[in-house]
Amino acid sequence: MKNSLILLAAFLLATTVSTQAQTWKIDPNHSSIMFNAKHSGISFVNGRFMEFEATVEGGTPEDFTGAKVTFTAQVGSVSTGAEGRDKHLKTADFFDMENHPTISFVSKSFTKSGDNKYKVVGDLTMRGNTKSVEITATHIGSTKTRDGRNSVGFQLIGNVDRNEFGVSGAAGSVAPIIEMLCNVEMAEQK
Repeated sequence: MKNSLILLAAFLLATTVSTQAQTWKIDPNHSSIMFNAKHSGISFVNGRFMEFEATVEGGTPEDFTGAKVTFTAQVGSVSTGAEGRDKHLKTADFFDMENHPTISFVSKSFTKSGDNKYKVVGDLTMRGNTKSVEITATHIGSTKTRDGRNSVGFQLIGNVDRNEFGVSGAAGSVAPIIEMLCNVEMAEQK
């Protein structure tokens, strides 16, 4: 009887350890958070955020169904390659960095939608306004880091109506729909 209880306890402990959620952190040196804005109906201006953090709870190198994503970008790090435009984007005409220094995203669902594809739905907060958005995530692949940890790569694509968030400056020349494109590499945390 005593041996049976020890085996049962060992089994329950092993089951508990194996079902704990894996934590993944974004590697900012191998990731990019970018956007495209249509300008004057004839071209696109692209930009990126240079400072950001993201964590994923759950998922394995093969399957991220049910994972939870949290993401934050620093508005002050926005870069479009034009210093004057970057300063303007930080003003109350656009992101209002003084009152809203970050942009954040928290997922509500992460569901498989095809081979290596996921639909990620969550709350995006920009300029103090929170709206539900949907992003398509493509799992690019998995590998091992030099120190033996698992590493995974994703490409995320989605559209945001900037007017819904109050980022409404330059309405006559900048289209309301902004394309998001994020290439991310994440490593498991031990």
